[in-house]
Amino acid sequence: MSTPNTTRPTFTTATCAQVTCCDHGAPIRHALAVALVADLDGQHRRERQSYEQGYRDGHRSGWEIGYGYAHQEMADRWEALAARIRDLSRTRTHAELEARRWDGRREDFGRPRPGDRQSRRLAATNATAIPRRRSA
Repeated sequence: MSTPNTTRPTFTTATCAQVTCCDHGAPIRHALAVALVADLDGQHRRERQSYEQGYRDGHRSGWEIGYGYAHQEMADRWEALAARIRDLSRTRTHAELEARRWDGRREDFGRPRPGDRQSRRLAATNATAIPRRRSA
């Protein structure tokens, strides 16, 4: 945004009459003082425009910096999330985990398997089996 083209009054020493100040007696230029007082509204307007322009510029740059930080933060989080998803894709599937957990199919877990100890059948067929002790 550009500020409007403002013109400031120019003064020369030839057009100003010298007037002494009350306090120290220092000479001031009367026409310059009159012109400055006359241009007080213009000065206020220029100051307000400068302040508004500075505020807009600061707001815009803060907005851009904030968005830059936000984009960087989102990129970092997406990178971490993508790495986690890649790691999850390398893990075993649910079916593989179930087969490993139940050593086969889950439905077959409680059924006898080859090599299992079958104590009741052995006790019935083996006459020399040691009887169990009953606790009283």
